[in-house]
Amino acid sequence: MAQQTLIQEQQRLQLKRTFRKDLRADVEMRLFTQRPSPITVPGRECRYCVETQQMLEELVALSPKLRLEVIDIFAQPELAKDEDIVRVPALAFGPKGQAKLRFFGIPGGYQLSVIVENIKTMSRGVSPLSMGTRKGLQRIDQPVQIQVFVTPADTACPPVARLAHALAIENEKITADVIEIEEFPALAQKYGIRSVPMTIVNEITKITGLTSEQEFVDKILQCGVRRESASAPAQT
Repeated sequence: MAQQTLIQEQQRLQLKRTFRKDLRADVEMRLFTQRPSPITVPGRECRYCVETQQMLEELVALSPKLRLEVIDIFAQPELAKDEDIVRVPALAFGPKGQAKLRFFGIPGGYQLSVIVENIKTMSRGVSPLSMGTRKGLQRIDQPVQIQVFVTPADTACPPVARLAHALAIENEKITADVIEIEEFPALAQKYGIRSVPMTIVNEITKITGLTSEQEFVDKILQCGVRRESASAPAQT
């Protein structure tokens, strides 16, 4: 019996046309996962690892410019450690050991568009951000970690997730994780998340819901630009 596809035929055809038109350079992605096992080991459950791998393999099959490396975190723990991967499934973009944008969980529902936009942006090398945002990001002088918590069915989540990943592509000091919260309830409890999208910046600052690019970036700049001490002596 043939395996049922996760990306429907109409969507596959549309994505194939999009990739043919928009992709320029090759894009490599790494999926951190774990092999299915008939034995359930506490602490090693992965509800959607198999489906996530299938979905991403279907996606990369739509263009010769896409590559997917699949890494079993228990067979190759050193690779997971190098990229600070502590939960699966996890999709990483960027050079090995230097992934600046990641997606944790299955990119189902509306979240598949986040992956597609990342691919297009990285392939074309053209930022979707406004010129004002790009200039503002140049002021960032310390690391910024963005975590965006999403669910597959919420239409407000993809714009926030895409914006966070675009910021990470634009500025080397920014890392951005998009996390499918239904798969990682412990994180929802840790951060007290009751609605999505919810963004946590540097473990402290919260951005609730869907905001404008400018509002979002203002919060990022508050966390990423060192404030000079008011008592610092004046330069002579």
